[in-house]
Amino acid sequence: MNTLTRLAIVPAFLLLASCAVATEGPAPSEGATDQEHDLDAPSTATTPVVSDDDLNGLWRTTVAGQLAWEPTVLESWPAVGIRWTNGAAVSALTRSADQLTAAPATSFDILAGSWSVYDDKLTGTVDGKTVTLTRDTRNKSTLTLTLPGDRTYRSWLVQDLAPAAQRDRESFTTVSAYKVKGFLTSTELYKSGSLQWKYMKGDTWSERSQNLLSIADAIDGIKITPRRLTKEKKFTDAIKANLKDESLMGLATSTLSMYFSTGAGRAVRIPIGDDSMIYFITDRPSRAERIGLVAMKTPTHGPLASTFGRQLLDLGAMAPTDDTVYTRTMMEMLVKTDGARAKQLSGVARSALTDWFAVMAIEDYRGVAFGWPTLSWGYNMTNVQLYGLVVRALARPGAVDATGKPVIGQVLVGSQLRPGDPSYADVLNNGNDMQEYADMATLKKLATAYLREKRPAQVAAVESAFANVIPKSELPYKATQDIFHFITTQLYDAKGRTANLTGASATAAIDAVTVLLDTLRQDSLAFESYVVSKGYAKSNEPAPKSTGY
Repeated sequence: MNTLTRLAIVPAFLLLASCAVATEGPAPSEGATDQEHDLDAPSTATTPVVSDDDLNGLWRTTVAGQLAWEPTVLESWPAVGIRWTNGAAVSALTRSADQLTAAPATSFDILAGSWSVYDDKLTGTVDGKTVTLTRDTRNKSTLTLTLPGDRTYRSWLVQDLAPAAQRDRESFTTVSAYKVKGFLTSTELYKSGSLQWKYMKGDTWSERSQNLLSIADAIDGIKITPRRLTKEKKFTDAIKANLKDESLMGLATSTLSMYFSTGAGRAVRIPIGDDSMIYFITDRPSRAERIGLVAMKTPTHGPLASTFGRQLLDLGAMAPTDDTVYTRTMMEMLVKTDGARAKQLSGVARSALTDWFAVMAIEDYRGVAFGWPTLSWGYNMTNVQLYGLVVRALARPGAVDATGKPVIGQVLVGSQLRPGDPSYADVLNNGNDMQEYADMATLKKLATAYLREKRPAQVAAVESAFANVIPKSELPYKATQDIFHFITTQLYDAKGRTANLTGASATAAIDAVTVLLDTLRQDSLAFESYVVSKGYAKSNEPAPKSTGY
């Protein structure tokens, strides 16, 4: 299993001797997946107790009387056990009743707060030094991650994004109703009335909207973290008072907590270009692979947890001049975590790219962080991008289909080759999580067979570029039959060998995949003839397309 950070069973707190001593500072589908929303079961304990979930957090650390300004981080969920991080040092902890231990010579007593989790405490010793951890309730600034451009996406996910997500959902923020309302009213779900219609009581749009916004007023001034918001009584009471149907309480609380905490200043912000922003929102580790969602602000929409259909419609609608840049930028983001070239794309292409990367990243994060490294949701998102680029390679500029619309691509529908766009994949999936259906797989295999027969040098270049990642002997069968599965398999290696793509090998991988798809577009007519020669009938009836959002 890939881990979020490298484990070193070395007492982290010994690093604090060199730290400066500090003084206390001021203290519709809602997402792209059909994810399950749930709430933590209420505690039945009669005396204060610190749950494993509430071990999660940022903790102020005092070693032998010295207080460090930077907090240590505790993580606690089944896939990682319990571990603390201080600087570069990470240590695993074992819990027995209300005691945490680690080798060598580390022991903590867990002391539940007398009035809330805010005053929980851990006290003990590390190598003979007295150590005390108190929960860090200082307000934290919004956390922004820029794409570094110096490592593979998978390395960045493990080294940067996953730790940032943990820090963000454990960071305290004092809620400003004004800021929450400003963000909420900018979202597409609010502007369309979706949030109001789905959850809020009221006879008119105005009444439902006012009831929704009144929830922000109810929590104005409270100090909270994203993980704890669903347990905040003022928040849940306000939702219940304005909810149209009590059976929606769990779903509404889970969904609104993510939007409201983002409006308050949380969510990891990831800018793409100059006009697109990813809000990477995570809430409770107890939800494991169902954790969080992403919302994206792009040139074609305000903050929106985009659906697969919407993203693929934008991929289909981008200009022909975007194809090469889109392919190269996508590969640069996967191989070098470099999104600088996104500025060269049209607005609709940049929107498609941002939505793909954001949704792909949280889908992939769910598997990597929560003990399911082979979870293929992120993989599937990239695989369908490559499918969409193959579909676009069969565009017929100037031609129209039977309904008079431009032929921006072609797809296989059973035994027919028909005008269509990448969103046909969403039609096959019926709006659910993206899987590869036979029509999709067959088109990609035909493209692979054509390229191997007519353009073997370009295929060989791709295979050579990934020679230091997954060896041929370990490739799954589909990656030997489909060059696009080969590419995706290499980029999502569960053993972490994608990190071998550095320097010249990284450039070679980006160049080879870009050239491969450029070649397929240049050979569009020959590729079409090849498909027809394999027994597929050419039709002018358009394939179904997604309605998106």
